[in-house]
Amino acid sequence: MPSSRPLASAAPKRLTVEDLTAPMSGHCTCCEHMLAAVTVSGRPLCLTCAPAFALDEPGIDDVATLIWLPHLDQGALGRCVTALHVAAKAAGHTVYDQGLSGEALSAKRAFEALLSCRLGALEKIGTDRPSLYRSALKSLSRNPFPEAHETGLRILMRGKWFPDNPRRYLDAAQEWAVSR
Repeated sequence: MPSSRPLASAAPKRLTVEDLTAPMSGHCTCCEHMLAAVTVSGRPLCLTCAPAFALDEPGIDDVATLIWLPHLDQGALGRCVTALHVAAKAAGHTVYDQGLSGEALSAKRAFEALLSCRLGALEKIGTDRPSLYRSALKSLSRNPFPEAHETGLRILMRGKWFPDNPRRYLDAAQEWAVSR
């Protein structure tokens, strides 16, 4: 079974997103739940999990944030985050909207609880920005840090996509909400 850990350590390749050229047919190799829509370093990933592996992508800090969540692996976090965005979209909202009720409000509160785990990342490594973490790791000749999956660092998808198509994730979440 493929590992659901992000590629945080220094790697010879740039960790950026590429659209799948074939139709979506396989599942994400991180969460093993959603259909893969993109690849990072040849690894098929869904739109929720891709940012955890695309740490060199321009705009990564707007798309995702580092959190400290040692009791969930990246794949489990991806499944949770997808469910939260879909629950909000099913009610016609996002997890950032105000004045919510019902499932959308529950999704917002759960997402805010996950987002508050940024404080743990700030306390442990001094940043919640994936780009700074990746930059620090790339600048070291030898990585003295344990892999992120061993420490509890996770990448939380905020609910928007990269600058080339910022609505891509919300549009996909809307489709997922309709099909649920």
